[in-house]
Amino acid sequence: MENKSAVERYLRTVLVINGIGDIALGALMILLPGQLARMLNFSMNEEIVYLTGGWGTASMSFGVMRLFAGIGARPEVRWFVAAFGLFEGVLLASFGLAVMALTPLTFQQVSLSSLFALAFSLAYGIAFLLRGRSNRPV
Repeated sequence: MENKSAVERYLRTVLVINGIGDIALGALMILLPGQLARMLNFSMNEEIVYLTGGWGTASMSFGVMRLFAGIGARPEVRWFVAAFGLFEGVLLASFGLAVMALTPLTFQQVSLSSLFALAFSLAYGIAFLLRGRSNRPV
C-alpha cells in the first residue's frame, strides 16, 4: 500500500514543477515572442505578438495557481488543481495532435505545448492512480 504522505509529496512536487514551467513558458511568450516564433518555425507578426501575450498571461496565472497549490494549499485544493491539470493536459495534447492532422503545422510547431501538456497529464494521472492505491483497504 502506498504511503499517503508520499503521494501528497509527489503531487506537491508535480504542482510546483508544473507551476514553474508554466511561469517560465508564460514569461517566454510575453517577453520573447520573436525567439519563440523562430524556435517553433512560425512567422512573426502582430497576431503572434497578441496571441503570445494573451496566452503567456494565462500560462503565468495558471503557473502561480499551481505553484501556490503545491507549496501551501489544503489537500482538497491541491487535488482540485491536479484534476484541472489532468483535464487541461489531455485537452491540450489532443488539440496538438488534431492540429497536426488537420492543418499543415508540423510536429516541431506543436511539440512544445503538446509534449508539455502530455507530460503533466501523465504526471497528474499517476498521482490519481497512486492516491487510489493508497486509499484501498489492506
